[in-house]
Amino acid sequence: MIRLIFQLPLICSLSIASAQTNCHISGTINKIEKGYLKLVKNIENNELATSVLYQGNQFPDTIQVNKHHFTISGYILQPALYRLINVENDFITEPFFIDTGYQNITFQQAANHNPFDVGWGVEISNNSIQDTFIHYLSLFDIVNKNILTLYDTTNCNVIENIADRKVCTMHFELQRNNYRNQRDSILVDYIKAHPNANINPWILYWNMNKMGYRVAYEKLLQQNGLFPTPIQQILITFLEQLRTKTIGEPFPLLHFIQAKVPGWKRDIPAYTLVDFWYSSCSPCIGQFELLKPIYKQYHTKGFEIIAITTDGASTLQQYKAVLAQKQYPWRQCIDTAGKQAQSIYIQSYPSNFLINQQGKIVAINITPERLATFLKNKLL
Repeated sequence: MIRLIFQLPLICSLSIASAQTNCHISGTINKIEKGYLKLVKNIENNELATSVLYQGNQFPDTIQVNKHHFTISGYILQPALYRLINVENDFITEPFFIDTGYQNITFQQAANHNPFDVGWGVEISNNSIQDTFIHYLSLFDIVNKNILTLYDTTNCNVIENIADRKVCTMHFELQRNNYRNQRDSILVDYIKAHPNANINPWILYWNMNKMGYRVAYEKLLQQNGLFPTPIQQILITFLEQLRTKTIGEPFPLLHFIQAKVPGWKRDIPAYTLVDFWYSSCSPCIGQFELLKPIYKQYHTKGFEIIAITTDGASTLQQYKAVLAQKQYPWRQCIDTAGKQAQSIYIQSYPSNFLINQQGKIVAINITPERLATFLKNKLL
């Protein structure tokens, strides 16, 4: 694979609008000759967390690229995680810290430091906080490799013998939970060893956002002195909200589904996959194709899919066109502009919840392969 590298010198000293500025980024990006970049915050749909963790930081919303060159002037009050994106050219970086000082940024395609995140890899010289962040991510190299190997080498669904398939599934779940506990331990041990480190709120927030509620996070936040008090309270609040969409808890949008899907409340199937998507989400549509044969096989045996689109008024016609073209056989409903999805902090798509007949969550972001194995064990 060819690896493309872009160099961006980052120099801090100029001014934006009437405020004093301490950060000026200029660079060249070969992938984009002319257009716009956006420097976006790495937290979405959480106004309280954004207001505190990005407090005082100022940057323009759009950045012009002309002849592969661009400049950004802004002000950094506190180090924070950002991404650079350009939707038209399918360009997005992994999260990286911006701080004051003289720095150089290098983008490398297929060199992401976190295999469970997306984006071009970023290297920044003369940025001690980014160096700390990269070192922290490297602590997960072994366990991340083990997790990826587990997913690549386990396919319980191909096992015909029911008893053997259940043993395979049980082993997979036990091993996956073991690796998740290892990841939790690395995170907790790091924060305890580096109390009040600048990266601590960000790495805990990322894990909570990706993994949901975990007992290890709750115990960590019960300790004092690891985070500034205002930030600790925000993290506690966020974790309490995440608890409502934890395995074993009632799905928090049952009332929305019951109102939007006629008859579902009266005749609830054994298992329902609630899938959040939108019409221009290619991974969402790709995953739907994998769900079609699963739905066909198990729908009459007690399985339903409810697809909730977050399309707004401006993309409603595109949504209808996708449905007309794809002819999905399961139920659809609209969460206009994703208001309900935002209320339960859906931040990546596709996202799904598998719920049982009692409306309780039994799996979160289950893959089609794991879903097929689960239903084969439960419904056949």
